[in-house]
Amino acid sequence: MLKRKAVVLLVVLAAIATTVPAVAYGSSCVKFYEDTDWLNGSGDYWDYTGTLSGGRTYAFQLIVPWNADFDIKIYDQNGHLVASGTNGTGDDETVYITPAWTGRFTFRVFSYSGRGWYTLKVYRKS
Repeated sequence: MLKRKAVVLLVVLAAIATTVPAVAYGSSCVKFYEDTDWLNGSGDYWDYTGTLSGGRTYAFQLIVPWNADFDIKIYDQNGHLVASGTNGTGDDETVYITPAWTGRFTFRVFSYSGRGWYTLKVYRKS
């Protein structure tokens, strides 16, 4: 069963992403959004949407169950994939992105395999 969740986030995304630990920003990193939810198996996902301001760096951190492979995929307003994190089973992931423009983006938490509770945290570099 597929499901969608529309959650409006007022955040900023980037056109270039790198995967680094969430603590990389230290005290200059501010958490401004967090959600915990359940994915029911391969192919299931939740979508979050938000208007993002260009030129600001954000970190999307996904905490996954030990027995699941969940990924983050970020799409621009035209549906183009602009960043993703695709670590293996049981691995948390963080995607940093700084958008080149202000616009509407979709952040998808996707189950490649497995089921369980995840937590998505969004940080903004201050």
